[in-house]
Amino acid sequence: MQSVNTTWAPTYKIPILLVFCGFSLFSRGQENSPYSRYGMGDLVPNTSIINRGMGGVAAAYVDYDKRYDERGIPKVQTVNFLNPASYSRMRITSFDLGFEVDSRTINSVSQGDKFNSKSAIISYVQLGLPLNRKHGLGMTLGLRPVTRVNYKIQRDEKLAGFDSITHLFEGIGGSYQVYAGMGKSFKNFSIGFNTGYFFGTKDYSTRNIYLPDSADNIYYKANYETKATFGGIFLDLGAQYQAQLNKTTILHLGAYGTVKRKYNANKDTEVNTYNYDANGGIYRVDSVYSLNGQKGELMYPATIGGGFMLEKIDKWQIGADFTTTSWSDYQFFGQKDSTAKSWLIKVGGQVTPNLYSATSYWSRVTYRAGFYFGPDYIHVGKELPQFGASAGFGLPVRKNPYTNQFSYINISLEYGKRGNKDNLISENLFRVAAGFTLSDLWFIKRKYN
Repeated sequence: MQSVNTTWAPTYKIPILLVFCGFSLFSRGQENSPYSRYGMGDLVPNTSIINRGMGGVAAAYVDYDKRYDERGIPKVQTVNFLNPASYSRMRITSFDLGFEVDSRTINSVSQGDKFNSKSAIISYVQLGLPLNRKHGLGMTLGLRPVTRVNYKIQRDEKLAGFDSITHLFEGIGGSYQVYAGMGKSFKNFSIGFNTGYFFGTKDYSTRNIYLPDSADNIYYKANYETKATFGGIFLDLGAQYQAQLNKTTILHLGAYGTVKRKYNANKDTEVNTYNYDANGGIYRVDSVYSLNGQKGELMYPATIGGGFMLEKIDKWQIGADFTTTSWSDYQFFGQKDSTAKSWLIKVGGQVTPNLYSATSYWSRVTYRAGFYFGPDYIHVGKELPQFGASAGFGLPVRKNPYTNQFSYINISLEYGKRGNKDNLISENLFRVAAGFTLSDLWFIKRKYN
């Protein structure tokens, strides 16, 4: 006589990073990060490629000096979207496009195994516009990813008796911002804001595949899946101040922040049994539980950051940032997650040997370096430390003498590490990012007809 068993295991009852006994990770042509299961997923760097090359220092960064107003536009201008107060210094229309390629190595401390995955994404697309150069009013329009969810994990387990079970944990999703921002300067002081629509998806599933050792037992494959969408209006604020210390040295100060926000969310939950067809596709056998259109809220935490940058005009810049986010306030449909308050210290700078060299191109190249450290916002059992170091280059593109166009290529190389021997899983990340800035002088008033 055969016995038929139907069973399932809800995802929220399985802390997947705490059950990595004999697991395997499927390396695909996309990111595979177990820690993206928690909170909002992995955070995408929230600075431009220029700032990434300096360890992420950006709170006080602004691509501007007074000669922009005194003798025209000597070079390209880039957009610092982390601090919208910098928009007030826009003097030339700039189109910014950034993209990155990541290589992530996941290490199992207990098993000694390593798994690698690669992915590529567009980092941001934005357009900076000087609305009124004389009165220091600028604007930016943009789109960028904020977080990413992407993992696929398999764990094999021997049950009591003779049967075995394979758990397959999988998740996809992420969040994005489409935004518009404005900045206004009042002599040496500037303020600004970004606002727009924040939206995203989260799709988590746990599949259980039972492998009986006896032909007398037949088990259905079980799936527990949650699909959610969310969205709403966000607001970022920023301020900057610059003090002229002497003829060639400027001290820049900056601060930025976001308020804690609630976003509307919808969730579909389903528990079912399933099987595979002849082509390997999944089809549902029976629905055990289904709840669609459940309404709730996503509580997104507040962030505050600040920093300084000391600049020697045409020579070098060096600075530091501190930022903290109250991730302990994060909730999804009223439930907290494995998240905790986080902070990050960033230090970096850049140097240009000879900006106006007529004989050496490499003397006009800008060289950047920096590092960052602090605890990650994911907290599974123990604190998850993170550290990273970066280097970058700013490559000027020769200007066509018959146009008002200026172009720049920025490249950053980053190595990051998340976790150590005290954590069950650690990650090593190598990221190559490239940014293209195309600037043009629009709306020129004709002097002659």
